[in-house]
Amino acid sequence: MKKLYCVIIAMLALTISDAQNPVGKWKVISHISSFGGETFDSQKALLQQRPCAANIFYEIKEDKTYRLNAASSGCDEKYKKIQEKLYSKTKWKFDGGIISISATDFAVSQSYKVSFSGNQMIWSGTDGQGTIVYQKL
Repeated sequence: MKKLYCVIIAMLALTISDAQNPVGKWKVISHISSFGGETFDSQKALLQQRPCAANIFYEIKEDKTYRLNAASSGCDEKYKKIQEKLYSKTKWKFDGGIISISATDFAVSQSYKVSFSGNQMIWSGTDGQGTIVYQKL
């Protein structure tokens, strides 16, 4: 009986820790920013101009890489190539509920406070970058 309790506790711990882990494939569903007193959703604006971008997702990998994947988005090749190149060297680190993203080995980076709600991950900019909401794929 003691072993059964240990197994159940271990499984719960893994489930809880996985829910708080940014590793996975994520699709941006909104990116709320403010400029000049106006609030806007840049993801919504992007999708109005390029509906194919709805099929782009981000891969946050165990090896600490952060990649945009547009391969099967349906966007034109030039756009896919440019977008994927922008994230070709990007790395991430996660510490104390803060995720930092950098393409310069963290000489310069963007940091966000991370929270999870169901299958969503919410990034709130620590330096006024706005809020990005991701949905897990």
